[in-house]
Amino acid sequence: MKQPDLGKRIAELRKAKGLTQEELVEKCNINVRTLQRIESGEVTPRSYTVKAIFKALDCTIYDSTKYQSIRFTKTGSVIMNWLGQTYKYFLDLFNLKTNKMKKLMILSIPFITICIVMLFVISSGAKAQNRIAIREKLEETSSALKFKNWFNSGKIDSISIRYLDNACMMPDQYPTIHDRKSIHDYFRQLYDRGLRFTEDKSVSKVISDFIAIDRGVWTVSLNSVPVATGTYLTQWHYLNGKWLIENEMSKSDNIISPEEKKQPE
Repeated sequence: MKQPDLGKRIAELRKAKGLTQEELVEKCNINVRTLQRIESGEVTPRSYTVKAIFKALDCTIYDSTKYQSIRFTKTGSVIMNWLGQTYKYFLDLFNLKTNKMKKLMILSIPFITICIVMLFVISSGAKAQNRIAIREKLEETSSALKFKNWFNSGKIDSISIRYLDNACMMPDQYPTIHDRKSIHDYFRQLYDRGLRFTEDKSVSKVISDFIAIDRGVWTVSLNSVPVATGTYLTQWHYLNGKWLIENEMSKSDNIISPEEKKQPE
């Protein structure tokens, strides 16, 4: 027992015995001031002092472990009673002779909850896998290296098929082009003039589920001599399982003059 309960208990026992503080201290060989401080809860006495006081009062020393054991037993009894009631209620749910519809509704709740959770997990996993597959398709379709190789080898059909039928292209210093066929003809004219790409490189991509923006740089040459450098901005659209170009803009950052083309002797 801890203070101040110990002091209160000693005072109660002393008064029950009809003893004054002076009479009690004579029996247990301590001074009155010490007993007063113990009863008022000012100090916690040593174990032998407590034993002496309780012996003088003809009382068994308080056993805290016993009290805790009793308290634990009561708590355990409450828990066991609650578990027993729950178990009986659970068994009664399967007795469909009474309140059949109500019990079926209660029993179906866990099953429905589990199904919903499983569907959510499966759906989330499928969406994540689908998103990864969509991004991988974009990386494969939008490869700048493929464009460069196709153009330089004259495979203009392979390039133009990457555009939507109503795609819009805005090449620098050229009128805006509004369909796939015109885009095909534009690239064919560039190829026939002898232009070739010496560099075509993606710098950054911003990708959502159905739209992607690709920004990159390019350099073209004529008869193996660099003539211009520039940048491009391409908007891709994911449609019917394919990434296709919807809008594209190209801008020349530097047109190399004939003087710059001359090689030093």
